[in-house]
Amino acid sequence: MSLLTQVAEFLNRKSLQASTGIIAVSGGPDSVALAHLLHQLLNQGCLERLILAHVNHQLRGPESDADEAFVQGLPALWQGRDDPRVRVCSTRIDMAARAEAEHGNLESIARRERYRWLGELAISEQASWVAAGHTADDQAETVLFRLLRGTGVHGLAGMSDCRDLRPGVLLVRPLLEVRRRAVIEYLDERQIPYRVDSSNRDPAYTRNRLRLELLPSLEQEYNPRIVEVLAQLAQQARELAEDVERHAQRLLAEAELPRAGTVVVFALDRLQAHSPNEIREMFRQLWTREGWPGADMDFKCWQHLAELVHGVLPAWDFPGNVHAVRRGRVLQLQSA
Repeated sequence: MSLLTQVAEFLNRKSLQASTGIIAVSGGPDSVALAHLLHQLLNQGCLERLILAHVNHQLRGPESDADEAFVQGLPALWQGRDDPRVRVCSTRIDMAARAEAEHGNLESIARRERYRWLGELAISEQASWVAAGHTADDQAETVLFRLLRGTGVHGLAGMSDCRDLRPGVLLVRPLLEVRRRAVIEYLDERQIPYRVDSSNRDPAYTRNRLRLELLPSLEQEYNPRIVEVLAQLAQQARELAEDVERHAQRLLAEAELPRAGTVVVFALDRLQAHSPNEIREMFRQLWTREGWPGADMDFKCWQHLAELVHGVLPAWDFPGNVHAVRRGRVLQLQSA
């Protein structure tokens, strides 16, 4: 099956035909290939409008500016004429300055700011979806990266091919089941130019070492289908996580009591009949709902919450200044 057919079928499955979409285009091969494929489907009448969206992270000086200029020139390169259905939107964000000001992780902050801008752009352009060019290789890297850090079922689930980016806007990944080598072959056969990010070969980044060293070694010495195996693991973990999530949603509704001011209150007897897995997932949903910082909440933190429920711990302070304490037959949580 051709890449064009695969992307067309993806749009059909997700009911995205005849819609307006945004493509996050870095200038690299994956996003350029996806943009080219969607542009063809636009010309076939499958879509209404396309916006190529580029974020200049201002991390690589002239190289970052050259990436931006390259993306801005793609519609003219492919069309050879003006087409009001296709245009480019770009923005510049000093990600290094943001990370320094917040004393946070550069990659996490860059990802957050990129998706925030893409979501805002989708609303302003009345686009119903934003597409990212992640491939099966990216999925394998994500699963392996999280596994090495010590993750649970949610981490093993990797990336979803479709999720809410913000109300009314989907984040979709049409190439998530496609190998990167197929993307490169597609571009090379058609002599479609793309950019290569020099920082992707910097061994200082763990993800780069996984991509350039560990995954190729696993593929050559242990299992030539390691990427497919990890992608299948992600799918199975996602199905399991979704099932646990449904149970946890019901538990959150059943066990939560009326607030005491800003204090979230739970009835311990309604929680204690449930498994630690369901309890941990319920608290993950609570953290998301309340907007409490979750980046530093590792498995031990979620397990401490289950231990609080079962009386192993009397109280605990969690990352982001969230305090939990048992008081009689209730568990109280509050963010400072």
